[in-house]
Amino acid sequence: MTGEAGKRPARSRDQARYAPREAATVKPVRTRRGLLSWRRANRRITVENRSPFVWLGEAMRAVARRLWVVVKVAAAVAALAGAVYGVRIAVAHIVASPRFALRELRVGAATHLDREQIVALSGVNAGDRLLALDTDVVAARLTRHPWIAAARVRRELPTTLLIDVTERRAAAVAVIGSLYLIDEAGHAFKQATLDEADGLIVLTGVSRPAYAGVREASEAVFREAIGLYAAYKHPDSLALARQTRSHVGRPALSEIHIDPRNGFSLFFLDGGAEIRLGLGDMSEKLARLDEVLNELGPKGIAALRVMHLDGPASDRVPLRLAPPAVAEEAPAASQEVKKSTVPRNASISGKRENSSVARPRLGVD
Repeated sequence: MTGEAGKRPARSRDQARYAPREAATVKPVRTRRGLLSWRRANRRITVENRSPFVWLGEAMRAVARRLWVVVKVAAAVAALAGAVYGVRIAVAHIVASPRFALRELRVGAATHLDREQIVALSGVNAGDRLLALDTDVVAARLTRHPWIAAARVRRELPTTLLIDVTERRAAAVAVIGSLYLIDEAGHAFKQATLDEADGLIVLTGVSRPAYAGVREASEAVFREAIGLYAAYKHPDSLALARQTRSHVGRPALSEIHIDPRNGFSLFFLDGGAEIRLGLGDMSEKLARLDEVLNELGPKGIAALRVMHLDGPASDRVPLRLAPPAVAEEAPAASQEVKKSTVPRNASISGKRENSSVARPRLGVD
């Protein structure tokens, strides 16, 4: 029994098949180190003896694959270059074709320039290649003329070129060293002739150095003066409400003087009377001007020299009237003033500076 007990019990075949195997005892492998503790290189090198012909064939196949890629890229580039060259040749042939030569030039209506002048400014001639014309360049040539504010140039295939110009409108003439035309934006765009200045309001008070030094401020003042002139010519609802049946109307103006400190002053065309408005509340001041003119009547307006509306609002308006002898001569003098387009500011400056003259006061309801 002792012997049998010491033996392991026999296992069946199935138990032996599915029983887990005992882990095998693995002995640690010690790494061999050489001199100075450096690990020795692995000496197990596998050397495959290949035929030189096989190596040469593989190298030739690799080179052939690379050359084929290069050939395809070169072919694509050549095809693209040929297409571009062909397109250029075709475009050049179309542009140079007589079918697209300029035969008709249509020019829009203009006031200060005639058709011949606009055609000469454009630099375009009959027979030019219409497709080769740069419309932007042609428009830039046209806008160099002072009267042309903008130009539009477009083609109408196959043989027509259309030109439309937008001209500047002179809203006033300013004395800036000499007479210059002023547009609605306050920009001095052209030196004025007497014919061009005829019928325009004259703006004075801005010198040439001031305009050149502070152009933006000067143009803003010109715009304000042009707006004042428009309000003077076209009374608003406030002025119309204060007008009476005996309203004589606002006299024609010849000049608007601009003073940086004292504001705006109006000068009548007939008689040269000065209306000092100052700054601000222009609508209210023009309405009060209508009331004073109604009280004065035609004879009083002829005798008027200075009216002060630049002070604080009150029921009294300071006036300066001419002596009776001068008042009788005023109508004859006004006829001479109408014939001249030169501003009268220089002849009035002495009166403006004379503050010792007593100013009668006129009560206004």
